Amino acid sequence: MKYKNILGKDFNTKVEAKEYFNSVLYSIRKPVKGNHIIFNEETLIKQSHIKYLYNTFLTNDKKILSDVFRGDVPYDWGCKFLSNGVRNLTFELQDRNQNRIPISPPRIFTCFGAATINFKLNVKKTARKLIENQIDDFLRKFLKEGEYLGYNSVFICDCCKNKFNRKDIDVHHIISFKDIYNEWRENVWKENLFSNSTCSSFGSDADKSWCDFHLNIAKYQKLCRKTCHVKEKRG
Repeated sequence: MKYKNILGKDFNTKVEAKEYFNSVLYSIRKPVKGNHIIFNEETLIKQSHIKYLYNTFLTNDKKILSDVFRGDVPYDWGCKFLSNGVRNLTFELQDRNQNRIPISPPRIFTCFGAATINFKLNVKKTARKLIENQIDDFLRKFLKEGEYLGYNSVFICDCCKNKFNRKDIDVHHIISFKDIYNEWRENVWKENLFSNSTCSSFGSDADKSWCDFHLNIAKYQKLCRKTCHVKEKRG
């Protein structure tokens, strides 16, 4: 086995290791109060688990290490529950006034991915994350009064007209996301963009500019994931 002792198990591939790690991470219950927990030796993921990953599989990419850890050593690893359902690892650094810092595991641990910087990919991921709330707001228009948006919410595909749960519905850009993004970069925001460590922000000014621009142009369709959306993407 190439990737040993990933939360106590061994794997041949990064894909298998990442899938297992995420299955455990997403099995952790969100606390009643707050949006994060700190790991201990009783939680599903233990401090010792993450310390082993840090000592064994930490990236050698100096740029990532500088951006994420700022020359310091992380401690008190935990989990942050984001509003869009995503979960990140968190940690603290001595020189950041005990603020908890979120990080995606494949960003720093080579047992889950390349753990190298791909600036173009990170920028596109950030742009998509920033408009997730707009897509959710579009879907909320089709809910019954008082109904909350969730994985079991039911929607009608605009193409085949069949009903699907949220997890089987994709929101398709009628004007392609790529075209909207490229127009914003060419005509509105021409400065360099740098994503933060979780690919969730460019910085407040750029975030607002992009979100406002996208909101004014984007139009959507609700398409079932496995059939109609696949056909649309293939043209």
